[in-house]
Amino acid sequence: MKKYESVPIILIFIAEALLFSGYKTGSIAVHSLNILFIISIVILKKDIKLVQALSLVSLFRIISTSMPVFFSLTIYWFASLYGIMFFSIALIIKDQGLRPKDIGITLKGSWLWPFAVLLGAGLALIEYRILVPGALIPGFTAIDILELGLVMFFFVGLVEELIFRSVLQQRLEESIGMTNGLLVAGVIFGLMHSGFSNYYEILFASFAGFVLGFCFQRTRSLPFVVIAHSVNNIILFGILPFL
Repeated sequence: MKKYESVPIILIFIAEALLFSGYKTGSIAVHSLNILFIISIVILKKDIKLVQALSLVSLFRIISTSMPVFFSLTIYWFASLYGIMFFSIALIIKDQGLRPKDIGITLKGSWLWPFAVLLGAGLALIEYRILVPGALIPGFTAIDILELGLVMFFFVGLVEELIFRSVLQQRLEESIGMTNGLLVAGVIFGLMHSGFSNYYEILFASFAGFVLGFCFQRTRSLPFVVIAHSVNNIILFGILPFL
């Protein structure tokens, strides 16, 4: 990894540590500084693929902090705010010349998708014991679950997996190797849960990032990790709170 590529990672760590400690404004400021630093790298026309991927992390955090308090959200906030990220992700994918198969858009290995459902359910059972969150839907009805599922699959799960697995993890693998790339991407994914101010949640999310990242390494299937991620969120925020 080149020295200038490590700077955005360090700034992300600092920004998330500030958020964990309750310094929301300081966190946003550091993430903003990170984006400015990355812009300067892009202007200097260095090897920019990894730093572009890291810019998505800081941009994601800045956008997410514009949300109200997490558990007071309606699912429509998720759809609108996560939807904004599609534009930045699409621009980076286009600029880096990534093809659909490069980011894992494939039906290959679709027979494994039921295992993704089981994986997501298992992760949700563990995470619920850590967070014990409230529901993101008003009631335990088929319509409410369907709406939550659509948002989790096509916005939250898809956006986060595109960022952390399809783009960031693969660029880290190219820069520092398969194992180190998996580990760093998993830790960054865990740190992005610092808004809960819960050490156990960061540890769990890092573990989940390793598991999802390993599955992506083995399958190179975006649908697999999106299914696992989305099922986890649906059960965590739409089913277990009512049981």
